[in-house]
Amino acid sequence: PGRLKDHLERGTIKLDGIKILVIDEADRMFEMGFVKDVEDIIKKCNRKRQTMLFSATITEEVNHIAKKYMNNPVQISAESFVDPKKLIQVYYDTDAKKKFSLLVHLLKHEEAGLVMVFCNTRRNVNFVVNNLKGAGIPAHAIHGGFAQGKRNTVLEQFHSHTVTVLVCTDVAARGLDIPGVSHVYNYDIPGESKLYIHRVGRTARAGKNGRAINILTREQHQNFAAVLRDYDFDVKKEETPQIEQMEIKWTDRPRFGGSRSRQMGTSKFGSSKRFGSRRKKFVGPRYG
Repeated sequence: PGRLKDHLERGTIKLDGIKILVIDEADRMFEMGFVKDVEDIIKKCNRKRQTMLFSATITEEVNHIAKKYMNNPVQISAESFVDPKKLIQVYYDTDAKKKFSLLVHLLKHEEAGLVMVFCNTRRNVNFVVNNLKGAGIPAHAIHGGFAQGKRNTVLEQFHSHTVTVLVCTDVAARGLDIPGVSHVYNYDIPGESKLYIHRVGRTARAGKNGRAINILTREQHQNFAAVLRDYDFDVKKEETPQIEQMEIKWTDRPRFGGSRSRQMGTSKFGSSKRFGSRRKKFVGPRYG
């Protein structure tokens, strides 16, 4: 909404001819502080219009907007696409230094279709993608720092199975309809329980089976305990496999020049059912 409001203030766009107004992801926008921006935009629209508001949760702010700017709105609730009986949720405990190595091990040994890996920050998304490529696993990133053109290209390649691993943030993944996601990995556990619901809801859709895999370090247990407290989930603890630390490189700015990196040990992987037996050494930052 910020960009649209900027255009309104500059006089480069007019909304008095709008006949249909759609407010999508309302709860997330309002959580991010855009309530006033949305109200300012609504006030510039034609009063004789149809208004549709979509929200995963009905918060106080959502109710406020609906009552103030909608005329006798009809509320429609849709059930979740996810079948709890089809969704298997597990978690692994690991040391922080072996967290990425465990992710690689699981990606190489789990029989999967499309995979989504969730991180809490853009920085972690960039780190995971660069090092997955270094480990010989084709992966793409998507987060709020991407231009729309690059975002579309990444999604097209993921839809077509050209790349089967998508590493993303919560904001970037909201609203995406991607069939065929068999596995969701929580590389980071979200700070809000409902974000966990949105993540795992990407799999086990349309009668298909799905797996949600949580990788927990000591620092992540508090967030995970909050999820289990807020929702009645059956999440099984899996035995953590014996793995060696991989050599990893931390890259702060994968899309631009310059980097800051650190290396942590080495690891060797044998043959892989999903990605072949080819091994690569990650000797520098990878971009793209």
